[in-house]
Amino acid sequence: MNRIISCMFITLALTPTAHAWKSTEAQGERPIFFGVLTSQEGNVFSVTNISVGRSASARDKIILYEMPKDMKASAKGNVIPVNPDEDLTTAQLELLKIKKIVVPHPRTLWTWKDPDSKRSVSIPREYIEVVITWRSGSAVHYLLELGPEDTRRPVKIYCDVVDKPIQGIRQDGTLFCPGLKKVDLRRKGAPFPSVKTLVLDEPCFKVPTENGNTNKK
Repeated sequence: MNRIISCMFITLALTPTAHAWKSTEAQGERPIFFGVLTSQEGNVFSVTNISVGRSASARDKIILYEMPKDMKASAKGNVIPVNPDEDLTTAQLELLKIKKIVVPHPRTLWTWKDPDSKRSVSIPREYIEVVITWRSGSAVHYLLELGPEDTRRPVKIYCDVVDKPIQGIRQDGTLFCPGLKKVDLRRKGAPFPSVKTLVLDEPCFKVPTENGNTNKK
């Protein structure tokens, strides 16, 4: 009984800040990702509502291809020597399992064109090297596909920029997101070549209401 009263007290105390959250964060039990993004220009941003895809609302399944160690940039063109889909080990880019993303060579893009394509004009696909540090501790070099060459909708990092670092509120082992006003959020789309690092904190969840459901806006 005491535990129920304690939970209700904390919920009521947090509810005013939760009602101020009117941004684009995911709803329900989906975690909200936040952290620090550093650009290639050296600018540092505190960011929240982080997602990776071709648009801010898209739930794209992003595949990482383990980068061959013998690949080297060339003045004649940076061509991947094998079919990434068939010959390279893959992993899914899941922010929940990632601690850090680094773009070590932002000006170097790799391409692969299917020699067996039946299209009259086969468009190469573009990739960029990223170093993923998993929460398990391992750091692995991958190729991340940005999309068809010269696409207008490449895979990007989407997020909201805030002026101050975000501090979650921990309760019973769960990290709840703080309340933020929409006016305090600035939407940002960061192409991977513009990113130096993205450091992810532990994800947070929306503050629950008295009936156990998360607040929905």
